[in-house]
Amino acid sequence: FDDSSEDRLSKICRIAERYTLIQVGLTIVSRVTRAGEGRYSCASYNLFAFPYVGPELAGQEAGFYCQASALQFNVQNGVNFNTWIGEGIPYMSREEESKYRRTQPTNHVDEKVGLLRLWKSLCAAQLPFVVHCPLDLFFLLAAFERRPLPREDPRALAMLIRQCTPKVYDTAHLHGALGRFRRLGLMKFFEDVKARHKEFASNGCAMHPVVFELQGETRLRYGRSSDQMAHEAGFDSLVTAQLFAYLRSISPTKVREGANRLFLYRNVEYLDLHRAVIEGEVGRSIFDLTRVTLLVASLDSSDGKDAPAVITASGSEYRWMDSRHILVVIRASGGAAVRKAAELATKVRGVKYWIEFERWRDLQGKDFAEPQQEEEESSEGRDLPAGPDSPSGQDSPAETAPPEAGLDGVRALDAGQAGQRCEGRTRQSSELVLLAAGTGAGICIAILFLALRPEVCARLLRSYCGDGVRRCLPRPPRCSAI
Repeated sequence: FDDSSEDRLSKICRIAERYTLIQVGLTIVSRVTRAGEGRYSCASYNLFAFPYVGPELAGQEAGFYCQASALQFNVQNGVNFNTWIGEGIPYMSREEESKYRRTQPTNHVDEKVGLLRLWKSLCAAQLPFVVHCPLDLFFLLAAFERRPLPREDPRALAMLIRQCTPKVYDTAHLHGALGRFRRLGLMKFFEDVKARHKEFASNGCAMHPVVFELQGETRLRYGRSSDQMAHEAGFDSLVTAQLFAYLRSISPTKVREGANRLFLYRNVEYLDLHRAVIEGEVGRSIFDLTRVTLLVASLDSSDGKDAPAVITASGSEYRWMDSRHILVVIRASGGAAVRKAAELATKVRGVKYWIEFERWRDLQGKDFAEPQQEEEESSEGRDLPAGPDSPSGQDSPAETAPPEAGLDGVRALDAGQAGQRCEGRTRQSSELVLLAAGTGAGICIAILFLALRPEVCARLLRSYCGDGVRRCLPRPPRCSAI
């Protein structure tokens, strides 16, 4: 919570630059017109992607980091590293391609750039992207655009993204924006969204049912949701496509408003790409600070266990910051906030001190000794207390992310606004295409492309990936059925 949005953005860029892709998953989704609204046809692919390596690059090829626990995690989830290295479809970034064409003969360059040709075509079409956490987007930028990313210049970075896509939707940001979803991990979030859609439909909200028809090999391999399929890029791309379709059905207005806003884990801000382009400032508070006041409560380890329940009962909200600190959101400002804070302080036991959030953040990194603190107490290795917003028991969309990532979904908190209304439906695009990728850190990445016709995407795959489309799939795809 003490990181600024600029600091967090720099960390995300650094992580994306250090690691590499393992798999790219592609799901082609189109509306089944004969069945009316809310019915979609899905065909998924799972491709291994490996950086181009050739004799002409001897001593110049790029390297990347590997994390031991991430490698072990991927093996446990069925990733075949021999297939990745030996049969992965080659790719390079635009920057690398430009250098290559200047120094090498142009023979067979298109084969060597591999997946970059597909990426270029998708960017040229200016299609909206949908990601699950911002690392999804930044891994693809680092792989296909340039390294290093312009991390110190938010405007340049936002413009780079805009050159690839006019809009980015982050389902992790929508997780909070739509209401009180507790679990951020991809599968658990998907389950919660389905349950909420069913609940709204049963309560008479005007929304169409959402049904998916899985085609050919997609139905055979991914027809039954299984923990064994989780973290395979093709499967995660399918789940992300379905998740986004449900979110759009539940709240099309909230989804539309969430464009170009990227989630930051354990932070009171999000990345606002539109603001970065206009003002050069990328951070924006997730709260309307003209209507709410943010306080930090420092808990006594022995007497503060009931504080979260009392805070909730008083009508305020809270977020766990660590095992000893709670972010308290008071729905008032000015004098009213002072009165509510005073009333809350008399009710909540086990709080050593209260402090305004901005002052607390300013004091971090300085020689700040907490008032009345009798002994140093490390939170490392301790579980956070349970509570309505407690991270306890939640799953993670990025179990093997590097520690610097700060995006461990198992402790992701609901940064959104309370309540949820049924909203009127808006016209949706008739075709969806989803691209997902995994990284060397074991993070699965999902990108959703709207309004690309299935036959166009199939032609791109055959043209740019060649035999790699077939050999990188667990089962040979029936391309003619796409």
